[in-house]
Amino acid sequence: MQSEPEHQAQSHEKKSFLEGLRHNIWGVVTLVIVAIACFFIVQIFKKPGQMSVLESQAMDMSVMVPPKGAVPVAIAEATLEPISGSVTYTGTVQAYTDEDIYPRVTGRVVKMLVYPGDSVKKGQLLVQLDVAGSSEYADKRMEAASAEDAAMHNAGIAKSEFTQKKYELEAAKEAQIATEKGLAEAQANLNYWKPELARQSNLLQSQVVSLDEYQKELAQFNVAQAQFEQAQAKQREAKNTKLAAQAALDTMIHHVGHQYSQAKQAEAALRYATAYEDYTRILAQEDGVVTKRLISPGVVVNPGMMLLKVAHIKQVRVQAEVAGEDSDKLALGNKVYIKGSQNSSQEQIAKITSIFPAADPASRTITVEALIDNVVKAKPQSSGLTDSHHSFQYLPGQYVVMRISTGERSALTVPTSAIIWKEGKAKIWKAGSAQAFSEYKKYQCPMHPEVVSDKPGKCPKCGMELKLVELNEAKQDSQVKTQYTCTMHPEVIKDAPGKCPKCGMPLVEKERGGKNQANLVDIVTGLTNPDKTEVISGLSEGDQVIYAGYAGLQPGVSVIATDWNDAGPVTLPKASEVQGNRLDASNNWTHEEMSGELMLKISLQPAKGGNNFTVVEISKHSGGAVSGVGIGGKTSMPGMGDMAGPDLHGTTGGDGKAQLKSDLSSGLWRLKLTISPPGTAPVDTTLDVEVP
Repeated sequence: MQSEPEHQAQSHEKKSFLEGLRHNIWGVVTLVIVAIACFFIVQIFKKPGQMSVLESQAMDMSVMVPPKGAVPVAIAEATLEPISGSVTYTGTVQAYTDEDIYPRVTGRVVKMLVYPGDSVKKGQLLVQLDVAGSSEYADKRMEAASAEDAAMHNAGIAKSEFTQKKYELEAAKEAQIATEKGLAEAQANLNYWKPELARQSNLLQSQVVSLDEYQKELAQFNVAQAQFEQAQAKQREAKNTKLAAQAALDTMIHHVGHQYSQAKQAEAALRYATAYEDYTRILAQEDGVVTKRLISPGVVVNPGMMLLKVAHIKQVRVQAEVAGEDSDKLALGNKVYIKGSQNSSQEQIAKITSIFPAADPASRTITVEALIDNVVKAKPQSSGLTDSHHSFQYLPGQYVVMRISTGERSALTVPTSAIIWKEGKAKIWKAGSAQAFSEYKKYQCPMHPEVVSDKPGKCPKCGMELKLVELNEAKQDSQVKTQYTCTMHPEVIKDAPGKCPKCGMPLVEKERGGKNQANLVDIVTGLTNPDKTEVISGLSEGDQVIYAGYAGLQPGVSVIATDWNDAGPVTLPKASEVQGNRLDASNNWTHEEMSGELMLKISLQPAKGGNNFTVVEISKHSGGAVSGVGIGGKTSMPGMGDMAGPDLHGTTGGDGKAQLKSDLSSGLWRLKLTISPPGTAPVDTTLDVEVP
């Protein structure tokens, strides 16, 4: 409950406020009238779409994306240039040879000096079995060495005896020759005295000589006879001596041979014992890298137990499993470009050294092999692959990228990314003006627009007859007059140059439908590599092809060339470069444009396929709906060869709206509308609708 003083104070304040208001009533009324007048003046004289200062400052320029109409794509020309065809496969590095280290004798592993990853050189000690110099194999070697010395000594004695017997045989031969000469002399002497004695006997009978003279001659004959018989005896003795010496020599030859055979056996036993002792030291046969160690020191091993695996990789075999259709293009000597990875900048050039003559029964692929030198300059020790002499570029089992050449020649080429394969056929999106395609004919399935053929027939997917499509929109485009639009407000379209009524910027020329259209054509390809592909037929030099951005593209759709990178278009085209008439999700299926003195607002309601309406709202620049405007239109599907759809017709009501029953199914539609305001010339407009 308020006290009396407080109540009096409040009454005094109210009385003061009322007295002040009464004294300034006309000033307040004047301010209210001026504010109301300013509001109505701004609304009356403000141009449609004009922004206030605050609105213009608050506008986010970054969200102003050019409206669709011509799809931005990457375009390149078909050019005549040298091309090297190739196929790319993932390859595997194989060692030139693999050395499996096995012991050849039983022993205990006392040293194992290498570990997987270690580089080894030829002759390097890898494994030591037993203690060097004190094993049973060393004792056997010493025993064999003693036996070999004794056998060699006996062989030496036998050789000396053989020499003696040889000299004795030579002496017997000389003695036999001497007896033969003595026998010849005795024979000659005897031959002399025989006729001489006969002559003396005749003379004695004729009493020409005396008996004494005859007896002397007879004595000489008897001496000659005795000497001859003695010479014959000596000859027989010398012959027998020679035969005995020959027999003794022959016997000694066999003895010497036996002694030397024993010496050879002892020498072989020594070598065998030495080799067995050497088997306790296992050495590397070639330079390589240890890839596996299966035994640790201290283990007693037997012949046949694997100890280590060593890969000889001064040269390596790089192998790829190539599909059969690609292997037919390859030949021995074709170049092979090898990289450690797809993004590697280092590429090694080799040649095909082997094409295996049989396919793998599981994968049906054929092994293609290239032999390459694997030694590179020494790298830092941190690489783990170096030794004092060299290091290796690749290791066994490593994956590499192999680009195998299939041939080289000069041909018509296009970017490989432009090639599309459908149902085993090569196709390409060709870009060109409507005039360029005016004579082009194709057959297309109404239900499956991706099925395109140069000949009539049936669709392989649904069996429907293919429909003949003639791309003759050039005549229609030639009748479209030049229009102008605003780069900031693409819905502003006029038939003459001027300024935008919304922002005052100069209008620029608008190219309706873009410069090019896209159509899918069949081609025949030849050599190919990751960058370029040869086109044997289907294109001509200078033809423009789309090599990026064609996902979801449909025949007949307008396209515009745009700089392209891996992330997509570098910059979007300007509004003046594309057609602004398109209803899609980016503009909430609503499009506005200015035509003459009218503002047109066209939308799809609801934005879905099937039961939908095309709503056209017409108003004046200065505001106010325009009723009684007749609207008619044709619909078609560009992706199906401009297959005709439902006709549109209606008239705007008092609210300036006309709801046209369209029933457009999902897909890309083209609407060609004719707006006929009362008392003025009709206005034509064309727009595309992406019906979800």
